[in-house]
Amino acid sequence: MNFKKFSIISSIFLLCACGGETEKLSQMEEYDGPSLESADVVIEMSEGALLKLVVTGNKQLTYKNGDLSFPETITVHFFNPEGDTTSVLTAQKGEYSAETKLYKATGDVVVSNLEKKQTLSTEELFWEPEKDRIFTERFFIIVTDERLIKGEGLEAPQDFSSYQIKNPRDSEFIIKDSNENN
Repeated sequence: MNFKKFSIISSIFLLCACGGETEKLSQMEEYDGPSLESADVVIEMSEGALLKLVVTGNKQLTYKNGDLSFPETITVHFFNPEGDTTSVLTAQKGEYSAETKLYKATGDVVVSNLEKKQTLSTEELFWEPEKDRIFTERFFIIVTDERLIKGEGLEAPQDFSSYQIKNPRDSEFIIKDSNENN
């Protein structure tokens, strides 16, 4: 009979002890940090057999919802159908939202079109891969061989071959010294 009492008391004690653990678990916050961290990342995206672009970063964080973060620089090389690099985007930080399917580059963002020899500089730039376009609502400066263009708000193809300026500001012509190459 003593054994039955002991078993019942032990069972009650165990049930009470487990109930406290369940309460503790329900009070714990869900972890929403990165589920994966990678170093020296290289992501190649192609269409068919053609390389479209290469994304590189010193560090990439991957989250459960599919978002990505590049907290220590991001570089994107865009290629034409012949496999030549047409433009390069660099930034101090980058993010990708799986929900909106947008990349966001921040901190000293520079886009260089190598063929047209023009450079875009801004503090924040979005890249929409599905529409092959880049855009910003922030202040920017474009430097070409002949002009210095300033404004707020810009949209362009991802290769930065042309652009539409929403709010232009003072632009300047660049005067080159004819003796520069001598």
